[in-house]
Formats: sequence, structure tokens, C-alpha cells
Amino acid sequence: MSRIRALELGWHRYVFLRHPHEEFDELLSMPMGSSGIYLIGCAKEIVYVGQSWRLKERPIESLGRYYHQVPDISLPWSIALAPCHPEEMDERESTAIRCYAPKFNTSIPSVAKSQGRMPEVIGVAAVFRDQDGPCGAFDPENLKRQMEKARTNPTPPWKRKRTRRKTATPLPRRKKGEAIFEAPPEDDFDSFKRSFAIPHCSPLPFKINLCEGGDVVTRDGEIIGVWKLGEDGQVSFLPNDDSEPLFTDMLLGLLCEQIREWHEANTGDVIS
Repeated sequence: MSRIRALELGWHRYVFLRHPHEEFDELLSMPMGSSGIYLIGCAKEIVYVGQSWRLKERPIESLGRYYHQVPDISLPWSIALAPCHPEEMDERESTAIRCYAPKFNTSIPSVAKSQGRMPEVIGVAAVFRDQDGPCGAFDPENLKRQMEKARTNPTPPWKRKRTRRKTATPLPRRKKGEAIFEAPPEDDFDSFKRSFAIPHCSPLPFKINLCEGGDVVTRDGEIIGVWKLGEDGQVSFLPNDDSEPLFTDMLLGLLCEQIREWHEANTGDVIS
């Protein structure tokens, strides 16, 4: 998985409203195997440990899953990567989960292997460009503090729900010269759009929501236009009654921010 696809194709599905940090791009550009362990840090603690056969893409997917579960979305985040052989992933992930007890790890691959070898991190990077640098989660003192807290915790998150998670099936190898962006097969395109489209629901979660069916809806339920996904991964916004896109962007969060600013400027109403 190239770093270009990981950042551009993966990043735009999640409403971060923040640019990726150049350190993150540099981390993904390091030569490494496709399998291994990744650790996600927020502020001063590791909040999630995972394993994947897609080590350059999966951390972004996990970040998108947990980012909005932290109330303060302005906090700094970091990601660390630890490539390893597939046969080692259960042991190294389980050991790290037992060691740190991250709050979003509600399962552990193997309790029997959870006192084995730790992940061997090759690099840590800040996630968002508006950060001064990596968050404090991977500072030695904070790691030591989190390990001590986990050691004395009788009911860590992974112990409350002992469900074994299966390792993902590896993706096929990319052929030499193959295009970096791969549009989904035509019969899977609706599924691809649903991976980031928001169901019509109440209350809507964001100030600007790209809903299933193609509507662009404000948080108070006003439909202000439609969105379309191109085969190149670009998402476009067309205001009501317009036939041409007003904004187009690969980064979904930044597109929503442009739409919000345009709507507020034209109506004088600030979306709460």
C-alpha cells in the first residue's frame, strides 16, 4: 500500500477537518513490510493498539473510528508503526494491549500470548499538521505511567469483553506499474460510497453531513445541495439547482468546511 493511497484514498473518508502532518507522510514512506502492529496515541496516552496486513492504511481507518469518541477533537495525536512477521502479530499485539490497557481495546487476540514480545517500533509521527509535534503518548515517562496504571487495573478494557478478533485476509500484491488509485469495481461502488456517507438520522452528527442518497444536510436538517463521488476518489458539492460542482476535494473534512463557510456567508446564519 503506497503512502499516497493511504493518505489520499483513506484520509478523505473521515471528517477530521485537519490536514495530515508531513511527519505522518514520512513515516508511511519508510521501507517496511506490509504486516505488523500500530499504536495510536492521543494526548499523553496510548488509546488503541492494532494489527494489520495493511500497515500503511489500517491506522487511518482505526483513527477515523475513534477520533470522534474523544470529546476534545483539538488534542494532538500520534501513530507508531512496528512491522513484524504475520506469525508474530498476535503475540506482539496481545502483549502491548496487556501492557498499556488502551481504552479502545475491548478485546485481546490471545491472552496466552499476552506476556511475550512487545512491538518493535520503527517510527512515531504526529498525525495532524496543526500539532507542534508528536503527542506525549510515546514519551518514556508517560509510557511508564500508563504501564503502571495498567498493571494495577483489575478490570482493563480488554478483560471486560474476551472476544478474539480474527486477523484480516492479506490484500493481493500490487503489480509493477499498476495505478496508485484504484476505483472500486462498478458493482461495489455503492458500498464504497456508504463507507463514509452518513445515514439520514436525528440528530445529525456534523455541521455539514454528506448523507446516504446524495443529500448535503446541515445539522438542523436543511438540505442545501447534493454530493457526488467521482471514480478518481474526488467528492464534489453541487448547491441546490446548480448543475456544476461548486467545490471538489479529496479530503472529505475540508470539503465539508468549505461548504459550511459558503453556506454561512450566503445565508448569514452560523451553523451551531
